[in-house]
Amino acid sequence: MTHSASIHELRDELRDYRQHWQEKLLVRRGDDGAWHSVLSSSAVSTATAVVALCRKAPERHGALIGRARAWLAQTQLGDGGWGDSPESPANVTATLLAYAALHNAPAQADAAQRAAQWLTAQLGGVTPAAIRAGILAKYGRDRTFSVPILALCAASGLFGSGRAAWSGIPRLPFELAVLPQRLLSVMNVQVVSYAIPALIAVGLAQHEACHGGLTWQLRRPSIAPALRVLAAKQPASGGFLEAAPLTAFCLLCLCAAGRGGHPVAAAAENFLERTCRDDGSWPIDSNLDQWVTALAGRALAGVLPEAERQALAELIRQRQFADVHPFTAARPGGWGWTPLSGAVPDADDSAAALIALHDFVAAGGGPLAPVVVRGCEWLLALQNRDGGIPTFCRGWGKLPFDRSCPDLSAHAYRALSCWQDALPVALRRRVARSRGRLLTYLSAQQGADGSFVPLWFGDQQADDLLAPVYGTAVVLEHLVGMDSAMTTRARDYLLQTQGADGGWGTAQGTHTKLIFTARALAALAGSPGCDEALCRGVAYLRPYLQERQPLPVEPVGLYFSQLWYSEELYPLVFLVRALEQLHARACRRDL
Repeated sequence: MTHSASIHELRDELRDYRQHWQEKLLVRRGDDGAWHSVLSSSAVSTATAVVALCRKAPERHGALIGRARAWLAQTQLGDGGWGDSPESPANVTATLLAYAALHNAPAQADAAQRAAQWLTAQLGGVTPAAIRAGILAKYGRDRTFSVPILALCAASGLFGSGRAAWSGIPRLPFELAVLPQRLLSVMNVQVVSYAIPALIAVGLAQHEACHGGLTWQLRRPSIAPALRVLAAKQPASGGFLEAAPLTAFCLLCLCAAGRGGHPVAAAAENFLERTCRDDGSWPIDSNLDQWVTALAGRALAGVLPEAERQALAELIRQRQFADVHPFTAARPGGWGWTPLSGAVPDADDSAAALIALHDFVAAGGGPLAPVVVRGCEWLLALQNRDGGIPTFCRGWGKLPFDRSCPDLSAHAYRALSCWQDALPVALRRRVARSRGRLLTYLSAQQGADGSFVPLWFGDQQADDLLAPVYGTAVVLEHLVGMDSAMTTRARDYLLQTQGADGGWGTAQGTHTKLIFTARALAALAGSPGCDEALCRGVAYLRPYLQERQPLPVEPVGLYFSQLWYSEELYPLVFLVRALEQLHARACRRDL
């Protein structure tokens, strides 16, 4: 079949591929009918956990610490550094944290020396001054990750001992945590909303390291209330956000503050013990089970039997947050990325859940009106003054993970559009106004070349690490059916950035990836005038579709503070979604 063939001529081939890969996705379900995420192991998570457990109870955790350090040494890259995932290139953050975990471990002395050489080449040395300057320059005004990293270096002994080890690290005002969260949003606090536990724990460690003086005395009365806030924000699992790094930072700094026996520290320690993998590593987060279940369920809605759609819809309904969330104070009605207790509601997962539920209804699964109403109201309440949708909290600040972004805004637009006509009249009007504001926001965010830059996905091979191809595909797919200058420009951008091999990768058409290609094809399948590009894209995928090549491991996801991860189910889920859309396009004659 030539690249210039009509997509209609590929109908039977696409049908067969679609059925084959749908079956592969179906067998990945667990006994509960949901899909279970498999995140890549993380050098950042493993290193922070090692340092925290070394500080808390090195003798009790000796075997675990030994396995974790061995994993770090085994996954060190040839250049001496570490990336966020084993498939990622080395970066300063992962390498510095791994160095801190290994610098005083005799069995990994060679790995630590090689890491020091890599860091010296990047930062000009491994002195406290060089490390502080490098980390603060890397993260800029956002102290969410830079200050905890430097606190870990101080608490691990990398910066020496005593008060001097903590000098030069910007102070986090732990006492602010006792204020109502709505006040923090207008106080220009240089950490994002999800980082309040780190604000408290790191701030307490800094406070105790600077023992004495009038300021120290004045802040002491705030310690007990701040610890109560920290305890109230800790989930039942013990893991803040179900994430080893944030949990480890909190445990480490509580120990450095002389509060290693506090119940929060004990629960955090238990979380790290329970979530270590057999090989000694930790993933960046426990799992993305709700996120991948919503995406996979949507991709398979048309083939699942009605009873299974009903069961899956009920599972998603049960995962909706029914109360005000203790961590972010978010109102009821949203969904998190995992059903585990450490998750918080966010825009992307809430939109995905609403769309999945709509697709189940469209396929005969029955209405779920109360859940839908609460979910739509939750998204509406999140919308910022600029018309866009942020991740967690409305109007918190200007730092990346709390401001509006195109990928979440388009996802929310699609979710609200799905349900608008079925909602009560008053809510329907609110949704209509919200959708108008979302389109205005998206129009303002579109680049001159027609692209959109996403927040939660990136491209390791791009010079700027951004993924406009992925972001543009997400926006275009969620605006499906809309004929406007904005969607036409987005379509044209994707057509212009297709690589010579038929796949999509960087904006220059290089370093093509299966995930990016699948997302671009799913988006373009609903747009006119794309037959040649679609056929070339299918040709690029054909070695994977025919299983002549295994599905690749592609770290394209970005966690908090730009931490890369790969998710085992992403290639499969996005491939099935693309095949579903391509087959539907091949069966139509009006595009």
